[in-house]
Amino acid sequence: MKIFNLLVGGDPANLPENWQELDGEWVGVDRGALRLVNEQLKGSLAIGDFDSVSEAEFAKVAAGFDRVVKLNPIKDDTDTEAALAKVLNIDDHAQVHILGVSGGRIDHLLANVLMVLEARFRRFAEQITLIDRQNRITFFNSGKHTIKKEAGFKYLSFIPLTPIDALTLDDEKYQLHNHMVPNARAYVSNEFIGSTATVYLSNGLIAVIQSKD
Repeated sequence: MKIFNLLVGGDPANLPENWQELDGEWVGVDRGALRLVNEQLKGSLAIGDFDSVSEAEFAKVAAGFDRVVKLNPIKDDTDTEAALAKVLNIDDHAQVHILGVSGGRIDHLLANVLMVLEARFRRFAEQITLIDRQNRITFFNSGKHTIKKEAGFKYLSFIPLTPIDALTLDDEKYQLHNHMVPNARAYVSNEFIGSTATVYLSNGLIAVIQSKD
């Protein structure tokens, strides 16, 4: 199974510890491409409008990647959306890890979470994981799903992004049984009881967040 790691932004404070050791093929998104070059990590693709880097920094990026796609800064997609579309076009069965999803900005975080609702990405939702220093966000369409507890992550939150007719959480600390969710909302600060937990949703799309203080 192919794995793409999309590095978004360059702030190391927003990246998980030892992120450089992740398995998979590196893709630099805008300033994230510069971070990869500075870390001497070989990336297959750099993509973005690169409006956050200087001319000298962009030259450094161009020399450090086999392929560079420079986008027009006036565009409908965010750099992350463009990068996600590009890698899924390369391999539509790939797992995609998107690292550094917020950089401290709530608008960037929301844009990265909500983009899975777009028709072109919705069917790939379960292949996409958003990762930063304190959070790991996965997505699930209808059905019953098993969630594995990540080491060091205490909290487990469920964020329905669409209405759900029946939502069941029956092996977590706080439970729901065939609960109707009429609109997007957040069920936060739940916890694992064991090493796994399950979620069942009859329809719709849910984001599952493992987080730590």
